Amino acid sequence: MHMPSPTSRPLEHRLNQVLDYIDGHLGQNLNLDCLAALAHLSRYHFLRRFQQWSAEAPHAYVRRRRLETGASQLLYSSDSVAAIAQNCGFDTADGFARAFRQHFGLSPSRWRDRQRGMAAASSQGPVAGQNGPVRIVRLPTARVAYTRHFGPYDEDSAAQWSQLDAWCRQHNLPPSPRFGMGLDDPDITAPEKCRYDVCVEVPGDFVAPAGMPIKTIAGGAHAVLRFIGPRVLSKDAWHRLLHEGVLYGRYKAAARPCFERYESNRLDDCVEAQDCELCLPLEPQMAL
Repeated sequence: MHMPSPTSRPLEHRLNQVLDYIDGHLGQNLNLDCLAALAHLSRYHFLRRFQQWSAEAPHAYVRRRRLETGASQLLYSSDSVAAIAQNCGFDTADGFARAFRQHFGLSPSRWRDRQRGMAAASSQGPVAGQNGPVRIVRLPTARVAYTRHFGPYDEDSAAQWSQLDAWCRQHNLPPSPRFGMGLDDPDITAPEKCRYDVCVEVPGDFVAPAGMPIKTIAGGAHAVLRFIGPRVLSKDAWHRLLHEGVLYGRYKAAARPCFERYESNRLDDCVEAQDCELCLPLEPQMAL
């Protein structure tokens, strides 16, 4: 089957792939020439089109994602500030601390203490809709087709799921797991900049047309909590999962997105009356 060329893919998809590459390579040199090449654009056109599309210059976007990822690692791991700085692409811990204070208003250490206290408080007590304990399980790798939405996670996502559902019927795809993936932490990233992917698993030999991007959701160890209830009540369950799954334990949150996993093929389950597994990717917490 004919594979579409990179430049035949819609520009929005190519720019979204640049964002995904940035998230996966924050510790590396992410200069303008590298990012422009990923989008198959000249340096000048990439700079102009990226800023038009995202309302941020590429260097500003990279800096923000490094700081937001650093904040997440401060909260959900016991790694040192120096190790987090290096992981997120800063040359020195002092440089990271200055940039962090400028962005968040506190030093990394003070921010970590404050946010951990708030996270512990929000995870106390019963969670509406929660069903069962947090489990550590190994999930398989999944190859998925997806669409992406920018904006607050509590916005109505019915249209996004409906679009994916219609696409599955158009291509006669068999019933398969679906995923709702938040690429940003809404407690750290501004709501209007949060990204949410709705995904459906596709066969390994399926070649998607140029209008639908494909990506891989990595398998491995995950903290999993089943959630049954209205979508609006899931935030407390996520806080419980994050607290019980990683804080001060054997694991820390891996630098990959969390997601909802739906075994059912019913569209309604993905929109309002959720019955899904909340999944947090993990990696071992190194001893201090």
